[in-house]
Amino acid sequence: MIIKEHQLEKLIDDNNQLLNILIYGPNEGLVKEQIEKIIQNYLSSGDYEQVNISGKDLDNDPQILDDVIRTVSMFHKGKIVIADTIKDKHLNIIENVILNFPKQAMIVIRDGNLAKSSKIRKFFESENDCFALACYEDDSRSLMKNIDEFIKKNNFQINRDIKNYLLQSLSADRMVSKNELEKIEIFYNNKNKEIQIEDVKNLLNDASSQNLSKMNENVMFGNTPKSSKIIHKLLTEGVSPISLIRSLINYLLRIQQTKIEMKKGNNFEQSIKSLRPPVFWKEKDNFQKHCLKWPLQAIEANLSILLETEIYCKLNSKLANLNCEKSILLLADKGKQYFKS
Repeated sequence: MIIKEHQLEKLIDDNNQLLNILIYGPNEGLVKEQIEKIIQNYLSSGDYEQVNISGKDLDNDPQILDDVIRTVSMFHKGKIVIADTIKDKHLNIIENVILNFPKQAMIVIRDGNLAKSSKIRKFFESENDCFALACYEDDSRSLMKNIDEFIKKNNFQINRDIKNYLLQSLSADRMVSKNELEKIEIFYNNKNKEIQIEDVKNLLNDASSQNLSKMNENVMFGNTPKSSKIIHKLLTEGVSPISLIRSLINYLLRIQQTKIEMKKGNNFEQSIKSLRPPVFWKEKDNFQKHCLKWPLQAIEANLSILLETEIYCKLNSKLANLNCEKSILLLADKGKQYFKS
């Protein structure tokens, strides 16, 4: 049975049943977070014990999972088996345990991106007593939800500009974002001080953010060699391809919004007043050149291309870096025509 994140939370709250669940997807941080929710909820009662098993363990001893389930503990009424690196070849072992020992253990399988053709995925999606939760990279809606929960938890007062900055800067991976937000929590802990955007930028290691800004500018100027170098540097440093694409999408959206205001008869200075966060003064000249040179129709066409690329990156994480770089460099190549020397 396919479920969403909020449905898992309800199942955990009603923990009167053992859950057999597959939690998978490219968002490794979110996968880990969901499994931790299950473990903390069930283990806190003291009624369950945790057992970790890998696909390699099953290769070495196909009976190990069966033995673990059959072994009765004197101190616990049930077991939670966390299984890693499980492959389709192990499905018969998993299926046999789930169908024959439904009340003795809970099996939680953790995996990365699984294709629709995966036998493990098909089994958990189709079996009525099993659950499958896909953890894709956070989009803007889920990122904002996480930011709002973080603000509420810490009783912080954060203005809209800082919220927008966090939305643009945080990673699409849940655990990376969580670690970044924890930096703010630790820095402002027990301080009766208004949160400042400059502090937030420093705390979130603004080097990557600056490189993303440089990438956006070089792409829009049609400078493909510099764009390629920055893209490679960001990806090598571990910045996700989704973050690169979203940074450029946000930049294009800001240009689009400005150009729409200018079409209404406003000048550039008047048009950018509605942008949140405001255009940084060091970036204003280049942003104005992009607004004046790039046609609105071209901006909208490339927005569609980037949005499609983001979807492809989510569907195929193995080719995400390649698709990301290809799409951004194609956009940079188009920018050459608007800035011919």
